[in-house]
Amino acid sequence: MAEPTVNQLVTTTLQHYHRTIYDNVTNHNALLALLKMGDRIRVIGGGRTVVCPLAYAEEDFKWYSGLDVLPRALKETISEAEYAPAMAAASVTLSGEELAKNRGREAILNLLEGKIANAERTMENNVQKGLYSDGSVAKQLIGLRSLVANTPTTGIVGGINSATWAFWQNQVANIVIAGADPAVDHKAVKVALNAMWLKLVRGTDKPDLILADDDVYSAYEYGLQDLQRYASATLGQMGFTTLKYKTAELVFDSDASGHPGGAYMLNTSYMKFEVYRGRNFEPLNLPDSTPDMDGITRHIGFMGALTLANRALQGRLTKSAS
Repeated sequence: MAEPTVNQLVTTTLQHYHRTIYDNVTNHNALLALLKMGDRIRVIGGGRTVVCPLAYAEEDFKWYSGLDVLPRALKETISEAEYAPAMAAASVTLSGEELAKNRGREAILNLLEGKIANAERTMENNVQKGLYSDGSVAKQLIGLRSLVANTPTTGIVGGINSATWAFWQNQVANIVIAGADPAVDHKAVKVALNAMWLKLVRGTDKPDLILADDDVYSAYEYGLQDLQRYASATLGQMGFTTLKYKTAELVFDSDASGHPGGAYMLNTSYMKFEVYRGRNFEPLNLPDSTPDMDGITRHIGFMGALTLANRALQGRLTKSAS
């Protein structure tokens, strides 16, 4: 049997690693990990935008008896949001020099393993940053700073103007964390979390994930008894730094510290990570090289969007020193 070419080795190895890359990227972030557990990472066939049916829309409602006239007027409502997909690629490049120094199948496979691992970490870190973005960086994935905003009464999210439609505004509150007395900060965080929780609970529908920066996480952790500290065997066992708050998991995430920091209290049942078929952290079908390049390059591609169907049941806790 003929020895496979370098191009064939690169192609087949990346195809073999596809599922591992997908799992590692989605398990790298607490939000994506929870969405995957709830089967809310969805592969879609295509479309210019990702259309998300809303879980809330105002319609006419009337109590009546007997032959009272029922409302028939068509009321202007919005039934869906549209999210523009973002595209990204991480490259795996083997230079001609590296190939000359690593001849033979085993040597090339060892070289590839390191290259793929580095591309995987690159994809993990940049998708993580995108999940917290506010949409101000061109072409970047639009993330939580836009979907669950500091100023929810302004801005267009999913094609819907928040200033026009009050139902499309997330909840927001501020926590004063002075940093001088951990007991005082702990109380302030607990009070803020409790107040926000009550705003977001609708019967059995309630938040399941809190993403906190270092100040909020450490203040909440202060004073907790050891037996109360760890969450159930979901995110905690996956390696995330997590505590339990009521029935939600409170997770420390350094990327939640972007200005002004604080925490996100999320009901992830209204969120999806929607990825286009063929670009679900998979090798792209592009040329391996160009005539002026001494080497081989393959790309791992992503295309998709983080979507939200109900902003009113999501909370943003900002922080300040006074």
